[in-house]
Amino acid sequence: MNLAFYIARRYLFAKKSQNAINIISMISVGSIVVATVALVCVLSVLNGFGDMVEWTFNNFDPELKITPTKGKVFDPNTASFHLIREMPEIEFGTEVIEENVFVRYHDRQEVAVAKGVSDNFRQMAGVDSILFNGEFKLQEGDVNCAVLGIGLASSLGIRTGFVDPLEIYVPIRDRQVSMSNIASSFQLEYAFVAGEFMVNQAVYDEKYMILPLDMLRDLLNYETEVTALELKVKPQANLKAVQKQIRSILGDNFSIQDRYEQQEATYKMLQIEKWMTFLILAFILMVALFNVVSSISMLMIEKQEDVRILRSMGADDRLIRRIFMYEGSMIPAFGALLGILIGVVLCLIQQIYGVIRLGEMGAFISNNYPVRVNVFDLLVIFATVCTIGFLATWYPVRYHGKKWLSQERLALLLPLLSQFPRFPLLLMFPLFLSCQGSQTAKTSVAVTIEPQRYFAEKIAGEYFDVFAVVPAGQSPETYDPAPHEMIRIAQSKAYLQIGRIGFEQIWMQTIRQNNPHLTFFDLSEGVYWIVEEEEHEKEEAEHQHHHGVDPHIWSTTGLAKIIAQNTLKAFMALDPDNQAIYKDNYETLMQEIEATELQLHAMLDTLSHRAFVIFHPALTYFADEFGLKQLSIESDGKEPSVASLKALIDEAKNAQVRVVFVQQEFDRRHAEQIAVEIDARTVVINPLALQWNEQMIHIAKELIK
Repeated sequence: MNLAFYIARRYLFAKKSQNAINIISMISVGSIVVATVALVCVLSVLNGFGDMVEWTFNNFDPELKITPTKGKVFDPNTASFHLIREMPEIEFGTEVIEENVFVRYHDRQEVAVAKGVSDNFRQMAGVDSILFNGEFKLQEGDVNCAVLGIGLASSLGIRTGFVDPLEIYVPIRDRQVSMSNIASSFQLEYAFVAGEFMVNQAVYDEKYMILPLDMLRDLLNYETEVTALELKVKPQANLKAVQKQIRSILGDNFSIQDRYEQQEATYKMLQIEKWMTFLILAFILMVALFNVVSSISMLMIEKQEDVRILRSMGADDRLIRRIFMYEGSMIPAFGALLGILIGVVLCLIQQIYGVIRLGEMGAFISNNYPVRVNVFDLLVIFATVCTIGFLATWYPVRYHGKKWLSQERLALLLPLLSQFPRFPLLLMFPLFLSCQGSQTAKTSVAVTIEPQRYFAEKIAGEYFDVFAVVPAGQSPETYDPAPHEMIRIAQSKAYLQIGRIGFEQIWMQTIRQNNPHLTFFDLSEGVYWIVEEEEHEKEEAEHQHHHGVDPHIWSTTGLAKIIAQNTLKAFMALDPDNQAIYKDNYETLMQEIEATELQLHAMLDTLSHRAFVIFHPALTYFADEFGLKQLSIESDGKEPSVASLKALIDEAKNAQVRVVFVQQEFDRRHAEQIAVEIDARTVVINPLALQWNEQMIHIAKELIK
């Protein structure tokens, strides 16, 4: 047995020392099984619906149909056609004339397709199986009869057995239409409705009517001409061979079509739908198969000691890589086989017992979902799973396996995972596990936004590693954390909340549930909230977030002091041994905040034009502290209407606004439009910047320009 394959097989079924590896391996196989079962079931159902469509057409379409490639009619009594009728593989043929006709019954009228057929047409197609009402009868004595599609009969308001005949009009050939007497230009015949058929295909049910061949010849002034010759082939004959032989007899002047070619557009559409569905499910399968990367990564970490032993025995890197390639290939192969087996069993259960139904009895052609398992489909599915699985394994083993195998330290996983920053959370587990027990960095503390990090880093100093979950340039109202950020939160000791910002309203409950070990601190304790009390008081708080509360409490020096006090309490609780250091850092921070406050008052207290326009109302508390008026373009996260823009422009002109602020993470088109209307400057600001004090001074400077 191949040594690499033997070792890989042992690794696949052996119990791993890390339980997480077993779990990830089972998830990898399970995801492949589910995706494979879905492929088998969906393709089998589409096969079933294709068979149903084929069955409906086969009840009306002939096995072979001969039509002229040039012109409309031909004479079927030539020597060539006599030779075709005498072929031992041909059971019989039916002469057919198809023509558009005008039909009328009382006050209703329709344009229909009349199909004149020979007496043996009943044996040509499965007419009895598609009869909905009445009987298939083309003549009764000297009276002509018609069999109508159920949709056409309904449009005309006629049913089997009605006393009055159907009027059938056809323009007289070789005669010019007389505008003075149009009726004289049409040939008229009558036919009584003997039956109605239902093919369950609109192209036939709503347009076709079957008439006697001789009647339609008389209407069209034909002698022996036909538009088509329909052939029935004996059951034991090879249809393709017969088609090829007839084509050699007739040459290029005639088209010989089998049932698939007669309805080529419909069958092509079914095949396109089937394989487009396959491609969509294959893409989902591809995403599921990338869990194999996680399994192989963790296995290579665990088996480093085995690798060193193999190398000491003479194994080279090529053999070691083959071991993990076999391992990674066996996971999708095993999952594909199991998924195909389950899928086939489910399809057979549906095929035999009809567990899933289409609807009420008689409402559809089939009461149950039709299914048909195709062996070719199973082979394609298995090959697809194995191919994608091989590629998912080949990349990490080929380009990064050598690094993993030659290094003692597990931190070399980072080059691989950094190339897939948005992989599912499962793919981050190897990195997560490799970091456990070897963490030598400072203890992490999570905050929500960058201004918090400013206060926290000033107080924590070198004792804590503070990071903001919402990165710079992202809106904390709409940001969704990436998997690596959630892992970093899980590795932290505490989470410092800012209060009622959108990110925390949406994600904090999930973070608390997933991280029961975390200590949470609310930095907004003791903060006064600006709340919208009455509709006419919106000038006090233009933008109201969750339940009417403005969350931007860090945009003012007065509340910044409260945030700093709460931050000090948090770090003193987390690290009581260094309380004195945190207090000293806090005093230094308070001096910076107070210096910023004095500078802002000196700049803004004597300001003559005390109103400003801002896109997103993030300076509510800033305006309240310094006696300014904030006019916001956006309201409650919604785009401004034309009426609200006009009202804002009028108010800004009356207040002699000189500056329009817009945050860097928002669209500035509306801000620039308003600035032009009121002859003001557009200034980009960033209230979420890390350097909180510098941003406050920047805003004040722009106001006094």
